[in-house]
Amino acid sequence: MSNKEYQVVDIVNTLNKANAIIKQHQVSKYRTCNLSNSTTYYYRCSQYRKYPLCQYEIQISVPSTNSTPINLTFKNARCHEHRNTTSRLSSPIRTSVEKYVKYNLTQSHAKTILSMDYPNVSLPTTDDLHATFVPYYSINNIHDIFVLFTTKKLISQTPLTTLLKVDATYKLTWNELPLLVFGSSDADRHFHPFAIALVSNDEDSICYKDLFNQLQLISTQENNRPFYINFIMADGAPGIRKAQKDLFPGAKRLMCWAHVIRKCHEHRKLVPKDKWNQIDLDIHDLQLSFSDSLFQCGASLLMKKWSSDTLIKQFQEYFYDQWIIKLPLWREKYEGAGINIPSTNNGCESLTGKIKQQYTLRNELHLSSFLSKIEQMLHDWSTNSLLNDFVTKPSISTTLELISIKWSNSIDKISILHWFDSWYTVPSSNSLIAPAVWLQMYQQQQQ
Repeated sequence: MSNKEYQVVDIVNTLNKANAIIKQHQVSKYRTCNLSNSTTYYYRCSQYRKYPLCQYEIQISVPSTNSTPINLTFKNARCHEHRNTTSRLSSPIRTSVEKYVKYNLTQSHAKTILSMDYPNVSLPTTDDLHATFVPYYSINNIHDIFVLFTTKKLISQTPLTTLLKVDATYKLTWNELPLLVFGSSDADRHFHPFAIALVSNDEDSICYKDLFNQLQLISTQENNRPFYINFIMADGAPGIRKAQKDLFPGAKRLMCWAHVIRKCHEHRKLVPKDKWNQIDLDIHDLQLSFSDSLFQCGASLLMKKWSSDTLIKQFQEYFYDQWIIKLPLWREKYEGAGINIPSTNNGCESLTGKIKQQYTLRNELHLSSFLSKIEQMLHDWSTNSLLNDFVTKPSISTTLELISIKWSNSIDKISILHWFDSWYTVPSSNSLIAPAVWLQMYQQQQQ
């Protein structure tokens, strides 16, 4: 590139004046050349991607000595006649779509209006069940982002359950944006994702309120019925609990049992080695409570038992402060808190691990690169859901049937008592109380 091809735009004395002139020409810097006697900055048309044939360039030559003036020169004329081919809709149409989303128009309504306003434009179809789409987004700045991604196939599973599982994963993008993964477990305890959300902050309740509201809205639009949520399982984040209380006060907030026992194991050093096994057994026994009142009574007795032993006083104080006072949520996931509901959130958490292992390869990606990964993973999950249906009734294998037949032939039929509907109480293999006593205790707790 010869300097003779450039023509003078202006000559100034300071770099600030040169930058002020540059701003008026709608260009962007793309190269800097440092020489011994000067530094040259090269600029090109700011719309070079949209118009690839535009070769308009400006260069600023800044000499090393302050006494020498700064030359601004340009080369070639602008050429905005041939627009680059792209699968994206044109800017006016995208602006219209943003306006329709702002006024909460449904996808079908927005598409109808677009076809009327732009009859000569071929609009993309969304009939593919596995195509990723964004039913809702809110982007004000880098610190206020909420973008929901899903497919028609994934969101169609919401009417099959009343349980919502939520988990957040981090270190996926350079922007450090958390990713919310949510779905539910079927009757065979297999996790099925519904959608994901890219957010700027997962600490406050606003994020989860947006999530719950949009899940209800998109479920109503796609399935003609809202997503009835009776149980919400997640970690101990206070934002989730506040959003649940505000939007679903009747839903039961469940906490992953694995989180509780894992944290307790991390504090086992507070207990002498010869006493830990009994403490671990006590915690597991408390988790087997089948009512809130029984849990509270058991927790009170457990604290009284531990307080009598000075060697485990530190652990007793930790357990009481952390799991009885600050985070009492795990008492809402004792074994009988939800019938046919898993005690852990392992399915959702394992999926977040697969995102890093299979899609990002444990790298923090550019946001543009990560968006393509989102589309890929949602398509994979959506197509896999065809092979793994959402099971509403537990599957019983032939091996389990054989075991149950042997068990039914060996058990005392008199010990089996009818509870209600199709539910019965049966003695366990190492029962300490008879089924009749257990049933009587349960009925008293419910009164």
